[in-house]
Amino acid sequence: MKDKTNVIVAVSLLLVLLATTLIYWPGLSGPFLLDDTLNIVAAYVGSFDFNELYYAVTHNKSGTFGRPVSIFSLVFSGIVHGPEPWGYKFHNLIIHLINGLLIFWLLLKLLPRITPAQSGEKSFLIAGLVAAIWLLHPLLVSTVLYAVQRMAQLTSLFILVALLIYIYAREGAGESASRFYWLAYLVLPACTVLSILAKENGVLIPLYIFAIEFIVYRFEYISELARVRLQWFLGSFVVLPVLAGTLYLFTHLERFANYTTRDFNMGERLMTQLHVVASYMKMILLPTLSDMTLFHDYVAVTRSFDSITGVLFLVLCSAIFLVFYLWKKAPILSFAITWFLISHLLESTFFSLELMFEHRNYLAALGPLLALVYYLFNIPSLPKLKYLSVLFLLLVAVLTTIRVQEWKSEEMILLIAVAEHPDSGRAQSELATFKFNQGDLSGALEHLSMAQQNSPREFGPVLHEIALRCSGGTEIQYLIDEAIARAERYPVTAYSLNSIDNLLVMLNEGLCPEMDLDKLLSVIEAAESQPGNQQSMLSIGFLEKIKGQIYLLKGDYAKGIEFALAGYDKTGMTSILGNLARNLIQLNLLGDAEYIIRIMENINNESGGSETVLIAPLREQLKIAIAQQDLLERQIETREQ
Repeated sequence: MKDKTNVIVAVSLLLVLLATTLIYWPGLSGPFLLDDTLNIVAAYVGSFDFNELYYAVTHNKSGTFGRPVSIFSLVFSGIVHGPEPWGYKFHNLIIHLINGLLIFWLLLKLLPRITPAQSGEKSFLIAGLVAAIWLLHPLLVSTVLYAVQRMAQLTSLFILVALLIYIYAREGAGESASRFYWLAYLVLPACTVLSILAKENGVLIPLYIFAIEFIVYRFEYISELARVRLQWFLGSFVVLPVLAGTLYLFTHLERFANYTTRDFNMGERLMTQLHVVASYMKMILLPTLSDMTLFHDYVAVTRSFDSITGVLFLVLCSAIFLVFYLWKKAPILSFAITWFLISHLLESTFFSLELMFEHRNYLAALGPLLALVYYLFNIPSLPKLKYLSVLFLLLVAVLTTIRVQEWKSEEMILLIAVAEHPDSGRAQSELATFKFNQGDLSGALEHLSMAQQNSPREFGPVLHEIALRCSGGTEIQYLIDEAIARAERYPVTAYSLNSIDNLLVMLNEGLCPEMDLDKLLSVIEAAESQPGNQQSMLSIGFLEKIKGQIYLLKGDYAKGIEFALAGYDKTGMTSILGNLARNLIQLNLLGDAEYIIRIMENINNESGGSETVLIAPLREQLKIAIAQQDLLERQIETREQ
């Protein structure tokens, strides 16, 4: 009988994994999107060259630590499958399937301990249905098929592995000492470090462990020896890290809660997150495709504490109260709430991040889904409600199938986003770019006009329109004036900086006669005067880097070098020095180029060779330029003789 059960389990798992693969497979042919360009395309490495790998892994600016584990994973995908999106998305799907199995495994370990009176068969069914619904939920499509969200997937993978290791270490704490210490003091910390270096959410592992200990095990121990070992572990790897992390956070609050480049403050973000988290819950438990999109910049900032915000705040307070009130009476609900809240502690609280992204629910969705399925199975007066969980599974599978079809095409993604969320400035801007590349200038300008209306605190769309109107023979001074006015009032954004960079390239290539370097410089100087930008070293650094490029093009080489070096000092990005050296070689300012390359070599020595891949080609270019200059000088001398 046991063998038959094992066969049924194995076949069921394979069917769920196969269904997930078949549903997602068409979406693997979809395009790179948004941040994929910076984190994947720009960091592509074609072979296992140590210097190129080292540079790619150490030079990503995502998060606090650069997320080297995720970047290495993405680089590996590129080496194995090439630079096209398919390979990256294929590996994302594999990680998604593994995470689904880990969730199933984790629930199989937790459910019998949370609700010991429940039969093993029912626990298995609940665990399997929750894992299947999670795997097939449409909200997670934008994590799996948006290649750069490998970061969210990998940190979740290591979190789940760490929690399973804790469970196995805990259950063996009264037995083999070597097994306990190996798991608890070596493997689990290693998983924690890997999770943090994949994405910062890994710092939440101690809180997840505490939630499991508090709600599932309730600090009960099978022996005195187990109690001592586990209390030492919890003190060392849960209590101390939480205290140290909290102390570090509050002593560096200006770094993590710096709102100088946002158009909202901390209070407004916290109020807005009450609405955002409520939207997340709706998308998890009552999924509708019209709510789901790659672009959530349409979310309105809550700037005053209104009645709806007050109700949502009371709901949050009630949820926190229920965690403690129900931890014995209804431990599943207590655990589900705790899991969801912990999962959103970093990205949905006071940190100065953007307001809303779907991938923030990749692991968080497990909590609400567990509560939903468990209570559908455990209402004695309505036993047939359990079949609703199967219907819910079928519903999410159908919705995910439809949404994956959307993600096969960039045009489809953008058209649906604009149709369902016309107030999204980003969706309008992206669709404008797509239409322009397709030769539809009038359509592109129409969507850019909408983008400017939807994003009145952003001057990127205005510069974007200038770029599209270039060489069209139309008057653009009114757009320049509008860009300057917005730049003076509102903080610079990535979109604005990219738009400035694109315009500078066009000016350098003579593609925009209606614009000139001085006009672009006036926009940059307006942005530099904006108070929020003045308090952001990174923003000012990027602006000074661009000013340096402009002055080099204007022929004022001293100022060009001065501003480029200032940009490096403020951002710490050696690529700025690399671009400066390359420009100086092209301008035949070889002595200055030698000086910049020497600075880079000093940085390289101090960083253990991380800049080698950047310096080597510059050295070769300089060597060739010097040889050409020497040859030219000898030819001149020969002619004079």
